[in-house]
Amino acid sequence: MVTTAVTVSFLEQSIAVLRMQRGENRINPEFLRAYNGCLDKLESAPGCKGVVTTGEGKFFSNGIDLDWMGKEENAEKVPTFMEDFQKLLARILIFPLPTVAAISGHCYAGGAVLALAHDLRVMNSQRGWMCLNEIHRNLRFSPFLLSLLRMKMNPGQTLNRALVLGQRFTAEEAVSAGLVDKSMPAVLVEQESRRLLLSWLGKDGYSRESLLNMKRDVYSDVLNTSTKFNSLV
Repeated sequence: MVTTAVTVSFLEQSIAVLRMQRGENRINPEFLRAYNGCLDKLESAPGCKGVVTTGEGKFFSNGIDLDWMGKEENAEKVPTFMEDFQKLLARILIFPLPTVAAISGHCYAGGAVLALAHDLRVMNSQRGWMCLNEIHRNLRFSPFLLSLLRMKMNPGQTLNRALVLGQRFTAEEAVSAGLVDKSMPAVLVEQESRRLLLSWLGKDGYSRESLLNMKRDVYSDVLNTSTKFNSLV
């Protein structure tokens, strides 16, 4: 039986967990369809007040599925796929519910951007790095991805170390750099992510309309950057 790439479950206290459950959780068209389907379910559940996104095993997400992308028969599909990936990131960025990435393990490249598109992040202190390793793969960021990353990172040395030098951040280093909000032992990452989410929700949570409008305003520069894809090299 093939495991669904991404699932969503609704928990007590009006929160949901979106779980990526395909090993390295490589991002490909099937992943995008499953993820968007889960977001559709969240948006159609009026009682849901917030969402935690996590992986399983030793990976949060290892980024774009380069094996899929490198197949000759997929060459013509790559531009549309990359545009769709960036549209998913934009959707997460302005999702009308508070979002927390529970970074359960390795969080690389596109997987790191996926985590950074969330409002808050909790990272496993015992296993896994956060790394934007495009520089080591001779790849470039699209204008949209650069705009999102610049918005989500402290300027100066954090941006330099993360993007220009491709540093691998431990959880503690990621907290110090402002990339992650909290570092927790592996068994507590998801639990702490839920607790953090509930602490921000308080008694009444957030108005979906107000949160959507605020995110659109705050991230307008990112949203106004084209998702049109040319090349990674």
